Formats: sequence, structure tokens, C-alpha cells
Amino acid sequence: MPEPLAFQSITDNRFSQLRRQAMQFVESRPRQGFQFVERHRDAEFQIHCRGTPVLWLERRSQHLLLRVSLDAKQRAPAVVRLRALLQWQLEPLDYLEQVLAGVPEPVLMDRALQILAGDVSDGVRCGVP
Repeated sequence: MPEPLAFQSITDNRFSQLRRQAMQFVESRPRQGFQFVERHRDAEFQIHCRGTPVLWLERRSQHLLLRVSLDAKQRAPAVVRLRALLQWQLEPLDYLEQVLAGVPEPVLMDRALQILAGDVSDGVRCGVP
């Protein structure tokens, strides 16, 4: 389960800029196992690491969700830096807004899985020599 983070809604133009940054991230790392996957042109994209989704950006009617997989730090450390770059450009929803928007909190089970996620074999990692 990915750990969600909700942000204020953004314009089409702003979304296109973030999308372009994600595409550049993948294009600047050829043969490192990353893939840009577009779900809906102006609503959702993902970055995959050797076929496994590791980052999602999704526009919903009231807010934006930016998530990385729990094992992203082990599987694709560069994606964690990309999330920080994208996140820095967004306005986060406050806690109450996140609750009202129905954004699920990471639960204890997710945290336990995060600890176990430390064991990722080299064959499924991306962007590491």
C-alpha cells in the first residue's frame, strides 16, 4: 500500500509542468529500469521501477494525491527525491482537509510493512549501479 499525501488542486498548466518533470526524470535515466506510465492525460501518471509502480500523481476533483510505494526508498531511491521535488511545488492540505477529503492515513499495518520492505533484491532495484 502506498503512503498517500493530499495537496490543493492545481491548474492543467501546473499539472502539465509536474508531468513534464516526471517524464524528464525517467528520460534522464535510460536503462535504469524506470518507466513513465500515463493513466489519464491530464489526471494521473505513474513511475514504474521494473514494472512495479513506485510513484503516483493523481488529480481528483477536490485535491491532488502524490504517493510513493512503501519500499521506494529501497527499490528506487531516486524516486523519493523526485517526490520531494514535486511536493515542494505543491500546497499541502491541512490534516482536517485531508480527513474530509477521505485521504486514508498510513495505518499500523502499513508501518509494519514498511519495516519489512527493507528486503528488496538487487534485481528489482532501479537507478542504483
